[in-house]
Amino acid sequence: MNEIIEKIRSLAEEISQNKVRDIQQKHDEDYGRIVEVVLNQNDKEAFETWLRLIEVVGKERGIVLSVDWTGENILSEEAFVQYAVEVMLRSGVGPIRKDKFSAVKEVGEVRK
Repeated sequence: MNEIIEKIRSLAEEISQNKVRDIQQKHDEDYGRIVEVVLNQNDKEAFETWLRLIEVVGKERGIVLSVDWTGENILSEEAFVQYAVEVMLRSGVGPIRKDKFSAVKEVGEVRK
């Protein structure tokens, strides 16, 4: 597994122009194996790096790529959502709802 982490680190360094602050492997109950890359970039640059990483690494061996950044948040809310959706679509990873949805329960709560 360390070999894969180092491969991802090397790719992230190249794509981000040596702005990788940290990279680590984590395990998530819902998503499984996650490789988190922390970048010394703003949100827009980090999303661009993330999208490029997804292109190059893809869905290799069941790894989910996660990216965080240390720089400023410069994107508008709308642009942020567009980037987030693009990451989800390209990576094939989306939100998971843990509780079951009940329209009857929701409507009952609204009527109270």
